[in-house]
Amino acid sequence: MKYQSIGVMCGSSEVCDQHFLDMAYSLGELLGENGHTIIYGGGAKGLMRRVADGALSKNAIVKGYMPKFMIDVEWQHKGLSELIMTNSMSERKHKMLNDSDATLFLPGGCGTMEEFFEWLTSKRLGHYTGPLILVNHKGYYDPLIELLNRMEYEKFHAPIHNDMWSVANTVEQVPQVLEDAPLWDTDAIKHAAVK
Repeated sequence: MKYQSIGVMCGSSEVCDQHFLDMAYSLGELLGENGHTIIYGGGAKGLMRRVADGALSKNAIVKGYMPKFMIDVEWQHKGLSELIMTNSMSERKHKMLNDSDATLFLPGGCGTMEEFFEWLTSKRLGHYTGPLILVNHKGYYDPLIELLNRMEYEKFHAPIHNDMWSVANTVEQVPQVLEDAPLWDTDAIKHAAVK
């Protein structure tokens, strides 16, 4: 399998529209059916919970990563294959970045946006080489895609930096977008600067 362990970053809101929650569950099912291991934040609410439950329903391995202070207030999903406790949010992200072969970004709030840009920066520097896929359900990420294109247009990114991320507009497109994602390598730092 080209990408065994798939990171999934997404929101924990329970009050977003139901179609977001349903989409997350469907994605979890799809990843599970395809034999992927899921790497996610370990949460028991919102899209996070639905992705995990969808994958678990297909007997997939689902690994949650959560700092101790969140576990102390019982934010964790209690039915995971494995729960990895970290000392901080930074350690949590570091472990998830290192343990994922590719990462999907579903709709979410500021935490999901922070993770996307941290992963994107790591990729630009050659510290992460896996695909970064925006799952643009119902156009959620259209404004972000516009911003990313503007970065290149205004020469804050080079044209090659558009290869750092890809877009899947539906859950069903995810496997093909993963397969077609441009290759990236650890030498990326050679073209990290815009010249």
